Amino acid sequence: MYVSDQRTSNFLAILALVVGPWVGVSREAWGWMLDVLLLLSVFWIGYNGRNGQEKGFRFAALLLVLGYGIALILNGFPSIDRFGFVPWAGLVTLWAMKSNFPPRATAFWSLIAAGLAGIIPALSFLHQGIPQESIQSLIQAVVDQYRQTGMIETFQQQGLSEAEIRSLLEQVVSYIVLLTPGLAAISGLVEWGAVYYFFARWFPRRDREYRPFTQWKLPWYAVWGMNLAVASYLIGDQFQWLFLRSFGINLMLVYGVVALVMGSTIFAFFLKLPWLSRLLKAILLISSLIYIQVTVIGLTLLGLLDLVLDFRRLHIAKKDD
Repeated sequence: MYVSDQRTSNFLAILALVVGPWVGVSREAWGWMLDVLLLLSVFWIGYNGRNGQEKGFRFAALLLVLGYGIALILNGFPSIDRFGFVPWAGLVTLWAMKSNFPPRATAFWSLIAAGLAGIIPALSFLHQGIPQESIQSLIQAVVDQYRQTGMIETFQQQGLSEAEIRSLLEQVVSYIVLLTPGLAAISGLVEWGAVYYFFARWFPRRDREYRPFTQWKLPWYAVWGMNLAVASYLIGDQFQWLFLRSFGINLMLVYGVVALVMGSTIFAFFLKLPWLSRLLKAILLISSLIYIQVTVIGLTLLGLLDLVLDFRRLHIAKKDD
């Protein structure tokens, strides 16, 4: 990259970190695009910094604090409900890399930070609650849509009355509200993962070797998060502690998505083994698409078991990971 291009990129990254939060809050336009832009800027300043890891991390942290501070001062403290906090997970990544964490540990703790950061706006939303009038209006709109498309008559022929349909829709809405923290956490994971993969793939560091998708792994102690999720759900369900039960359900949802990705990496890895014939590869791929529901469950279980059994340990050379 030319020096002029480097300086221009640095200037745009600094501008995004300083002005981006204020624009997002004042225009009430904060969304995943702004989160990704700020994450890109944080990584550009710190991850690929030319002044060393320590200075790059400090400069990125300073700019992020400055940008959020300006937005908070100009828009008032109540505007904090409109903030997104996923970009702060980028600082955890930079700190872990600066501290020479192994790549899999860096990814794991960064994912935790991104998930927690993604949940913060959802907690404010849940604390305020959803007005019952809004829920009923939403259900009524869905029922009207069903009536216009003739689905109400189809359901009635199957033995479902309109009152039962409304009851089912209310249950769906309640489940969506229950899973809102988990869904928000997954959104944060996806945003961080996309940006981290972009930099790891296209701007590799000399001190950190790029690992292809088939070699992605998490540290073995990541399995304790799933153990915590299951234990929280069982204890909360046993003693009717709704908060603990909800925590367990949402954590299992997040771990399920992460395990699905990890299981996909294992599946892709074994498909690339040289002793596997093309015909067998084609059969496995076609079967996985035909029986997609079974595939999703199988890959999720495979990703969870890999945390303990390490299915690829005999095929991937030992490295500092």
